[in-house]
Amino acid sequence: MTTSMDPSTTVTPPRFRPGSAARRPRPAGGSRAVAFWLGGAVVLLVLLAGLLAPWLAPYDPLAIDPSNPYAGPSGAHWLGTDANGRDVLSRLMHGSASSFRGIAITVGVAGIFGSLWGLVAGYVGGPVDEVLMRLADAVISFPGIVLAIAITGALGPSLLTAMLSVGVVFAPIVARLLRAQVLALRQAEFVLVARSLGVRGWRIALRHVLPNAMGPVVVQLCGLASTALIIEAALGFLGLGVQPPAPSWGPDLARAYADFYVNPLLTVAPGLLITATAFAISQFGDGLRDRLRIG
Repeated sequence: MTTSMDPSTTVTPPRFRPGSAARRPRPAGGSRAVAFWLGGAVVLLVLLAGLLAPWLAPYDPLAIDPSNPYAGPSGAHWLGTDANGRDVLSRLMHGSASSFRGIAITVGVAGIFGSLWGLVAGYVGGPVDEVLMRLADAVISFPGIVLAIAITGALGPSLLTAMLSVGVVFAPIVARLLRAQVLALRQAEFVLVARSLGVRGWRIALRHVLPNAMGPVVVQLCGLASTALIIEAALGFLGLGVQPPAPSWGPDLARAYADFYVNPLLTVAPGLLITATAFAISQFGDGLRDRLRIG
């Protein structure tokens, strides 16, 4: 710890790592380690497929071929075509970009808004803490998907409004977790030293308390990212997310479901991709928790 007798000096504590107070050995390899690396690889592969889709996708995802609807898997169309003759693989690759865009919006809103919410509640305390936490309880008491549908329906269907509403719903979860971490760190030695040197409270909170409290929040956001992917697909399935004909997993699954009796195979690829990606994100988050020695 670096200190100075000058009250204006910024106190820079050693960076806290979750579990560093009672250091445990790094988790041994095994099924959890394999799941962590495999989950990360799947997430990275799907993300890259979306980012590179304009160059890697074999067809234009919006190109219609009325002469070739409901084609089965073949060398020309690896996953077949939909009711309009559009290549399913190309639409899934382009759709992954929409899904990760939705995850980024949700995690960004929940992370920023929820972190500030929890930081103020935990660091200020008193009546402010009580009011903010009762507000968090009120939001959490509503079913998240129902509240997101209500907000999206009021603001209008689009990916941005849908995932912004989901981020607002998730923010109290992040706030409660961060508040608990801030309460534990508020009386830490480096905070007390900073106060004794006259460092302003907001500077202590933002520069020292917040970074040292973010470990569990990062893991929580990974779990919320998995849920956000499923909710994004569900809202798209209901017509409240990405609007046709733009490629997106949820709307594509809805259209495939409508044609289930004509070509049931159309529901397999988007359904499996949503499930596998959400599971991979979840496994990556669990492995990250083990490596950060949280919980």
